[in-house]
Amino acid sequence: MAEKPQFTRNDVARIREGTLAEEAGFKPFSRFGVDFTLRPSTVFGALPFVGGFANIGQAIGKYQLEDSANKFFGVDKGFRDTSVSSGMNDSATNTLIRDMKAFKETNPYSTTKNLTRDDIQDFMMSKRPDLDLAPIQNRAYTKSELDELNDVTGGFTQSYSTQPFSSGRTAQNITGTGYRSSISPSDRAAIEEDQAISGYSDFSSALGGGYYDNELKSVDDFGNDRISQSNITNSVDAKTGKSNYDPNFARAVTKENQEASGSDTPSSTFICTALYEMKQMPISIYKYDQRYGQSVNRKIYNGYAIWGKPIANKMRNKGCVYEMVKPLALKWAEQMAYDMSDGKVGKKRYSIKAMKFLGEAICYGIGLFIKPEGEKHGSNRNRQHGEERRTIRGEDGLLKKRRRSRT
Repeated sequence: MAEKPQFTRNDVARIREGTLAEEAGFKPFSRFGVDFTLRPSTVFGALPFVGGFANIGQAIGKYQLEDSANKFFGVDKGFRDTSVSSGMNDSATNTLIRDMKAFKETNPYSTTKNLTRDDIQDFMMSKRPDLDLAPIQNRAYTKSELDELNDVTGGFTQSYSTQPFSSGRTAQNITGTGYRSSISPSDRAAIEEDQAISGYSDFSSALGGGYYDNELKSVDDFGNDRISQSNITNSVDAKTGKSNYDPNFARAVTKENQEASGSDTPSSTFICTALYEMKQMPISIYKYDQRYGQSVNRKIYNGYAIWGKPIANKMRNKGCVYEMVKPLALKWAEQMAYDMSDGKVGKKRYSIKAMKFLGEAICYGIGLFIKPEGEKHGSNRNRQHGEERRTIRGEDGLLKKRRRSRT
């Protein structure tokens, strides 16, 4: 009997972003049983030359979304069947979207008309507890509470606060994460005892000292929420005039900086790595470019490696290839940094966004037909959700032994 296909956090992310793209489009042929979504990229696809790549990119996106939806339902279809079903009204994607919408209707914290990232995350948390997913952010009110407040005074909207953990169990159990249901006094005492054993007096000192580093969200995961965060202590939100310094986000940035400066592992990019090693790219940009390289689909990475490696090697000679590629590569890296940091660093360029869309489609097409030489180095899952039990250090930096596991 064939094993069920593995459904991972990467599939959740693909479903989340793919569903939002599908819902944002218009389906003119749905009455005929054809699932064709008219998006801005579809209009872009009508342009000569680049249009073909744009349409290929949209087709690849629909295939990836359908493949992840099949995995969610435990179905293992081949490339041909998945490609065909992705364009039908009865596709696994549409079935999953209908299930998520039905779940949204009964979710007390869903306060919006359309599906949101929070709605999809809540659905996956409920249906796939094995993935230990955490909320994207904390929400202050239920729908009924908002309705009651607006009936009395009016003007109330949902309020959000930072949820800093990648693990659902940690987010639910740790003091002060904003989960609505409070933990039991005995569990709270056990957590605080664990912190004290490691030399920390409270949650804030434990967080700042790195006690929760392996369970903290990555910087780009922080970018998925609706909260303006900064790692600068005197930073002020221009819209509200209030401080937007967030110690959780600040720790995530510190952790990334330490990993970027102290890592001797192979790079997940080639051209940008060459520029960084040649001191042409600052680490503040390069670290986010690395994050992007580690987050892309395996086939995109393999397709990029085919041509990225030889170009990077040529660039190191500082000849004509270096002069031609350098300006574009630097602009590309700035855009990736902007995307991965949710606009906190880098620079936004619509031309590079379009190039990213086309480039990923082309690389994916190349990657479909090559056999990887080995496992792609690094992944978000390995870094954030590794299987090894982490080392505990106290404020003095010395190794500590934990007497009990956290609840």
